[in-house]
Amino acid sequence: MGQLETMAETHYTRTSIEAREAIDKLTYAAESGKGLACEDLARLAVTQFACGWWQQVMDLINGEGLDAAEAVMRIRREAEQHLLTGSPIRYGDLFSQAMAQARRQAAQGFLATTRSLADALAGPAAPASHAAK
Repeated sequence: MGQLETMAETHYTRTSIEAREAIDKLTYAAESGKGLACEDLARLAVTQFACGWWQQVMDLINGEGLDAAEAVMRIRREAEQHLLTGSPIRYGDLFSQAMAQARRQAAQGFLATTRSLADALAGPAAPASHAAK
């Protein structure tokens, strides 16, 4: 297993755990008769969407046999497309608006994470003055 594949699996596992924690928090609140906070519902939605992006990466790696870099780039392009072509919902119910916002937020987080993965794998850039020597 390569370094990028390990990092992708780590991110998938982390987002899965975050989603599970959000579900557990909501379940506990519902079972104990406590009110559900909007922030908790929003956290669950964002973590579910983020987990979905990473699940797609892992499905491409494990199911279709793509290498990790190609899998990440393919799903990264899908996340970018979602942000570019997904029109903001101005009409409709609040739930639809909230879910669209959560999906945008998750896509932005996925893009930021994959950018930091690429930076980490590339290593520190050599200063221009050293590159010329």
